[in-house]
Amino acid sequence: MKSIDDARPSRGRGDRGVALSRILPRSRFFACDDIVANSFSDDAARCRRGDVFVARMTTDGDGHDDVARAVARGAAGVIAERMVPTAGTPLCVVPDSHWAHARLAHALAGDPAREMRLIAITGTSGKTTTAWLTAAVLAEAGLRVGVLSDLGCLDADATTPEPADFARPAVLAAWLRRLAAGGCSHAVVEVSSRMLAEQALAGVACDTVAVTNIGAAHLDLHGTVRSYRRVKARILDALGHGGCLVADGDGGLERLLARAARLERGVTCLTTGLTAGCDLRARSIERSLHGQTFLLSAGGQSLPVSVDAPVTSFARNALTAAAIGLHHGIPLERIVAGIEAAGSVAGRMERLDRGQDVPVFVDSPTSGHALRATLRSLRRLTRGRLAVIADERAVAVVGHEAFEQAAFRWCDQSVVAPATMMNDAEEQPGQADLAAYAAIDRLLSRSAGRDCVLVLGDPAAVGPGPGAPAEAASLPRVIDGWLQLAHPPRPVGRRAA
Repeated sequence: MKSIDDARPSRGRGDRGVALSRILPRSRFFACDDIVANSFSDDAARCRRGDVFVARMTTDGDGHDDVARAVARGAAGVIAERMVPTAGTPLCVVPDSHWAHARLAHALAGDPAREMRLIAITGTSGKTTTAWLTAAVLAEAGLRVGVLSDLGCLDADATTPEPADFARPAVLAAWLRRLAAGGCSHAVVEVSSRMLAEQALAGVACDTVAVTNIGAAHLDLHGTVRSYRRVKARILDALGHGGCLVADGDGGLERLLARAARLERGVTCLTTGLTAGCDLRARSIERSLHGQTFLLSAGGQSLPVSVDAPVTSFARNALTAAAIGLHHGIPLERIVAGIEAAGSVAGRMERLDRGQDVPVFVDSPTSGHALRATLRSLRRLTRGRLAVIADERAVAVVGHEAFEQAAFRWCDQSVVAPATMMNDAEEQPGQADLAAYAAIDRLLSRSAGRDCVLVLGDPAAVGPGPGAPAEAASLPRVIDGWLQLAHPPRPVGRRAA
């Protein structure tokens, strides 16, 4: 059985296909009046007879250079951004082949997003946490909701997220079709800058768009901070008529809010933040490494919210989820119940508790921006020593320089574990692995109740992730195993003699 990731973007049997003139405005046709697509590919090497080949620029190269190969393999048509030789094969020239590629994927899937209320969440950090908190709020209100996020994809009836590369438009469209077919009324989609750069939401009209924040990140992909911000602003193109923009109102997103206000689509804006003047505001009541309680205020009503995650960013993400809930007509009491029921999000400041005195958290930040926000909050709450233990693969994700700067500024100690330390148990550990084990053992052994330890690694903190083999190892599992050995459960009672 093929997974959604392996599925080819195509119409089912008996369907007429999709006329490109209908879905691609401003397109021009050569050697034909129109092209009807039943399937497509953007990889000339995998192009099959009857496919429409989409020539687009990717990190692997310029697809326009592969048109001849696609035609030789039997492509029935070509979509390109410029005139290219096609040996008589019908050609459709478009302004943006990324947009055309994604739009065709959604059209061939039957435009499933139109059958649900779609909520798109983007930002430099906090997307995953906000997505799952939003899903918890909607589910608390009795709605059938699906989630597509970095932690996996989940329909309304599933309990375990499935891994999927939904940044690929064909996979995204297939998952949206699955959610719609399963009776989901709402879909929450985490939208990365890569997805926005490749126009993954082409032709999709979102009911709600949320922007958690915009910092400086992923410059390896976008080049400059200005380009990154410009790509992030594309999320507004997906905001449908009468939709709502939810954005952080504490500063930094003024231009985005102003641009949204100028849209002639009946768009409303909700701001969230920790300062006065925001539509939804959080004020801290109590906060420690054991959790936090804050007062959530909106529309003249205020309710306390208690959650396990101690960091300020979690409160901000909860505010965004609350704003989305209010836009969808959910009472504030239900919103608070949904947030508190979630408590925390797997792999995002998730607490590892085996009865030890020292608080240990697992996190998997995807940018230096996210790591800095987490360490800054933990530093303020930690009276003793703050330490970070990181898998070198997690360090590579946030950037070595960003990790070193953040650890130097806020941490008293840091240990980077080599990826080989998580290799199969049958392999003989090297000197670097043994040294890392020893450093971790010393760090944890010397940690006391006033200290705090942050572990950066695979989100599957105490077990293998979705689809992973049972013996899969990760740094959080190594730390969890150490904690279990060092703090065995105490017997509840003794058997009578």
